[in-house]
Amino acid sequence: MTHKGTVTLETNRLILRRFAMDDLEQIYNNCWSDVEVWKWTNYKPMHCIEDVIYIADMFTEKWLGAYDKPNRYSWAIQLKSSSEVIGRFFGMYPDDRLSQVELAYELGQKWWGQGLMTEAVIRVIDFFFGEVGFNRIQSHHAFDNPASGKVMQKSGMKYEGTMRQACISNNGLFDKVNFAILANDYFRVIKN
Repeated sequence: MTHKGTVTLETNRLILRRFAMDDLEQIYNNCWSDVEVWKWTNYKPMHCIEDVIYIADMFTEKWLGAYDKPNRYSWAIQLKSSSEVIGRFFGMYPDDRLSQVELAYELGQKWWGQGLMTEAVIRVIDFFFGEVGFNRIQSHHAFDNPASGKVMQKSGMKYEGTMRQACISNNGLFDKVNFAILANDYFRVIKN
């Protein structure tokens, strides 16, 4: 594997790039201030911009400094059309021994149902398999949040099972619905 860190990636409509301090107000207003977004995360609820820093411990010097690590994958999701930051994409728990990474993402509610997150997931999967060299990419969603699972399916991930009450979010305990894609499956589809 060749870790590359959070490099800039593009799709037709999006730029995936590192967060900068100037993004704080936009990501809060466009995404993290909405209870419908963070209820499926385990972030502590954020009621103002200061909560992002002092409660969620993001946009701090330490948080932004983590980009120095070659296995840090945390993208701001920016619209090309308006340059607005509308969400976050995170490659969590990169594991060199197992050659796998877990995907997590949030998108402001105003942009749901437009295929933007599917576009981002497909691009990150391509990057993780084609450039970093992971063998397995996994993700999960809450049973009561099936829209997230549709993104996983449209991105080529396969359902692997449901673990009852295996996760907790700001919405409480939930059944964890697991999806994954393997490099062999991905490259087989690309060749065909």
